[in-house]
Order: sequence, then C-alpha cells, then structure tokens
Amino acid sequence: MSRLDREGQPSASFQSRLCFILGIHLRSGTNYIYNLLKEHPDCAGPGPIWEDHVLQYSRPLIDYTASLYRAWNPKWKVAEKIGSKGTLLGHFGDSIQAFLLRQLNDGDPRKVLLTKTPSVKGLGSFFDLFPDAHLILIVRDGRALVESGVRSFDWRYENAMQAWREGAQEILDFQRVCQGSERKMLLVKYEDLVQNTRNELCHMFEFLDLDPERYDFAAAESLGVIGSSESKGQEGSVHWRVTEKTAEFNPLARAMHWDRKKHERFNWVAGRPMVELGYTLDEKVGSAPVRNRLLDAGWKLRSLVAALYRAVR
Repeated sequence: MSRLDREGQPSASFQSRLCFILGIHLRSGTNYIYNLLKEHPDCAGPGPIWEDHVLQYSRPLIDYTASLYRAWNPKWKVAEKIGSKGTLLGHFGDSIQAFLLRQLNDGDPRKVLLTKTPSVKGLGSFFDLFPDAHLILIVRDGRALVESGVRSFDWRYENAMQAWREGAQEILDFQRVCQGSERKMLLVKYEDLVQNTRNELCHMFEFLDLDPERYDFAAAESLGVIGSSESKGQEGSVHWRVTEKTAEFNPLARAMHWDRKKHERFNWVAGRPMVELGYTLDEKVGSAPVRNRLLDAGWKLRSLVAALYRAVR
C-alpha cells in the first residue's frame, strides 16, 4: 500500500529502499560501481539527481536539531517523552530518502534505488540521518586517484593529496565508530572491483540482498568506459559518453610514472591512512623531512589565506 506525498501523489513504495554510494573523493570510481550495479534488474539508477550530495551539506540540519534541543526547556523532557536528537534527525533522514525515492517510476518493481556522491564529507552523521539505509564506500589508491584528477581536471598535486588524505581519515574514523555495530556498511576497493569484478559484485549483491542469478556478468564485464581521464587526451576535455574499453586501458597504473619526489610527498602526506586502508607504499624512497616540512608550512599558509578570502567574500 502506498502513501500520499504533500502534493497528493503516490510516493515511493515502502518496499523500495536506497543504497548510498559514497566515494573517498572525485575520481574514486562512484560512476563505475554505479554503472555495474544498475545492470541488476532489481536496481534502479537515479535521475534527475545524478549525484545527491545530501550528506555533504547536512551540517546545517544537524546544527538546527541541536539548537532546537538547546532551546526547549529541559523540564519538558522532550527526549524522554518524544525522542532524542537522534530520533528527530532520523525523521529528517526519512524525508530526504522519501524525496530521493520519488525518482523511481510509478509502478517500478525494482527495489533498490542507487544514489551516489563522490565525497565522504559529513560521513560521520550518515547513520544518524539514515539508520536503516545501505551504505557502500568506495576507496581507491590515492596515487592513482591524484594522478587521474591531475590529468582529468588539472588538479594540483598537493591539493589532491591533501584531499585524499582528508577523505581517507573520514572513512577510517567512521569505521572505528561503527566497529562492532550492525550498521549496513560495505567498503569496496576500486582495484578489487576492476581486477575481480564478478567476486566483488557477488559480495555487493549479498550485502544488498539481491539475487546474483538475475545478473548478466558477461555483459557487465564488457561495459564501456565513462569519464576516464584518457578521454581528455583524445578530445581535450573529459566527457561522460560511453567509450569502448581498449586493451591499453589500465586505470590501476595511473601513477606508474611518478618520480621519487612525488612518492616522497605522497607518503608523507597520506602514507598512514593508505596503509590503514590496506594499500602498500613505495618504500624505496626516503622521507625528505626538511623538504616536506617546508611544503607542509606552505600548504597551511595557502589554506589559511583561502579561508580568510572565503570569510570576507
């Protein structure tokens, strides 16, 4: 039985559910994992909200909830009689999910709507807002991600390394908080998905309670490439049209040409979270502490200037 939304139209069925796909950063493979999963007949792709960003901009909602509970007289015992801040946040999350589920076509029998964002900003509040939702986190070797961003969007190496480190730390902190809980969370490594596509897909289907027998693995393994950094070299800018996967296509080798200085800098900035996420570093390079501390100081100064500029705009 369906319920009515505020405009009197049938909202998404209670049988429908959401799977949030969050990437450690841009170029981490959110499009890739989404394109694979949406080929399952019990999954539906988004549209028109191709990247939801709901968690990334959820901070004001969390602050609003906290402000309300501070404003309400403790003698009213709102938390005891009606519900805690977490309860109210969960209701806000329900509304967000219901809105996203409106993207499902009327009568669509598919159960799982896939919604993605190439960012983990605000990740710590995910289960406060969406306690029963499924969450897939995708991570990628930071060196390959950085290089892909440099090639695709002309990122600066330093900015990209720092951004990857921040995303990795957000994920590691989130994992520690959720450890031992029954939250519906799955971490997927981009490299495993590329090299062992069938096994990783079966793992995700089990996580989402989907029947792998209903999936065409052969078709999935022959899917074209979307948004590859290689398309910029061919056309001058990255495009999102499907292109054929050539024999030369190797997204795992993006940083193979890095010199010693790039490896030293990356190891210094992001080495610890890389190892904690299960990656190995190039240990043949040194640490260059003097050079890296100078680069750290330059990064902090530029970050401070940028923050001041944003504050006075």
